[in-house]
Amino acid sequence: MNEFFKIIFGDFTFLQLFGYVWFFIVGYVIYGLTETGNRDVNSTNTPVKWNWKFWFHDNWRRYITTILCTYLLFRFYNELSGHEFAYIDAVGLGLIGDGVAAMLKSKLNVFTKDRLKIMAEIKKEEERG
Repeated sequence: MNEFFKIIFGDFTFLQLFGYVWFFIVGYVIYGLTETGNRDVNSTNTPVKWNWKFWFHDNWRRYITTILCTYLLFRFYNELSGHEFAYIDAVGLGLIGDGVAAMLKSKLNVFTKDRLKIMAEIKKEEERG
């Protein structure tokens, strides 16, 4: 089992992994706050009033992509960069990982149909009261 853990996560202890995850999350939150602060409230593609349901349904695929991108960048960091992984790298990967997912979302336009469907559902809910 220990060998399997090393293959999946590399040569890190559980405590190191916990610390890295903490700093990944810090990076994600920083990126997420800058992204939601820049949203266009007058756009027909987003609700005027903040809506958690819309946010979750509009972004869940992106966050799964973020987690997968971050995992791959983390797991193969030593091979790609040539130096040991550090906690500041975890913050950077949090920022970059979500940035990569956001770029994929905007460039591939795979979520547009879902966004329009979600907006229609939210408008119906708002009309009901």
